[in-house]
Amino acid sequence: MSLELKYALERLAGRHDLTADETRAAVGAIMEGDASEVAVAAFLTALRVKGETAEELAGAVEAVRARMGRWEASPTGRTLLDTCGTGGDGAMSVNVSTATAVVVAACGVPVAKHGNRSASGNSGSAEVLQEFGVDIEADGVVLERCLVELGITFLFAPRFHPALRFLGPVRRQLPYRTLFNLVGPLANPARPERQLIGVAGDRQAELVAGAIGRLGTTRAAVVTGSDGIDEVTLDGETRVRLVEGGSVEVLSWTAEDFGLPRVRAEELRVTGPSDSATRLRALFRGEPGPVRDMVLANSAAALWTATGTDLRAGIEMAAGAIDSGAAGNLLERWAKLSRGEP
Repeated sequence: MSLELKYALERLAGRHDLTADETRAAVGAIMEGDASEVAVAAFLTALRVKGETAEELAGAVEAVRARMGRWEASPTGRTLLDTCGTGGDGAMSVNVSTATAVVVAACGVPVAKHGNRSASGNSGSAEVLQEFGVDIEADGVVLERCLVELGITFLFAPRFHPALRFLGPVRRQLPYRTLFNLVGPLANPARPERQLIGVAGDRQAELVAGAIGRLGTTRAAVVTGSDGIDEVTLDGETRVRLVEGGSVEVLSWTAEDFGLPRVRAEELRVTGPSDSATRLRALFRGEPGPVRDMVLANSAAALWTATGTDLRAGIEMAAGAIDSGAAGNLLERWAKLSRGEP
């Protein structure tokens, strides 16, 4: 065991918070393979029992960023956006953030979406994109072409974060969420300047918003549905933590702010990636209903985050991208280009 990890464990055993530097050093040792599974479990559990801090989360993200695979795309001349949720809400819902990424890109905002397979739900972004024919493990040249030519690309987390394999086995055995459930959305290799991040739970949202302020993102909206989903919700209040200029402003949205009807979480449930893809295909064909309304709301939130567009205007833009066929066509072109097809 490294001296850095040993020191961190001693501090945590006394219920003392770690600094960002101390957390970065301890996590770095773990990611270098310099820790047993027992030590990793002790570290994650001690953080959980004490209660993680934003500074500890920021330090963990910095350690992950320092070891992630590099991806340097050519400048597009436009601000990049990511739409990503932390998951863990247990809602088993359709892939709203993935559909949102496509719609927003069809509106002209470039999206570098970071994602993975599902850890706790029925369908992660990687699985549903595979259902649409997108090659989630395309090489860097293809990923850059997708972003430059289409304004959207997908960065598959396991490919860019191989060092996280040292945490994977332990995390899968622990019966509770750990600090690393919050790291993913903050470790996008493209380092997007703008982010819409869905987080299930106010405590976790506070941690993410606090960490973002230390990590250099220009503008981010951390959203939490009052019904527990890690999206903008249309069933009650969405609590929004807008992080900009190093400060956090707390806002509140309801369905009325978007001019949309109420949508209950059970109306969005799917049985798996195939079911999710089927419902999203219907959305891109212009089918009305709860899936469309949820994607419109989250797309409006993403446009607001990326460009400052008013929520109602964002709804109109997103609806136009869907109803004109632009979003569906973009998804088809993306699938072909990711596979190297003309």
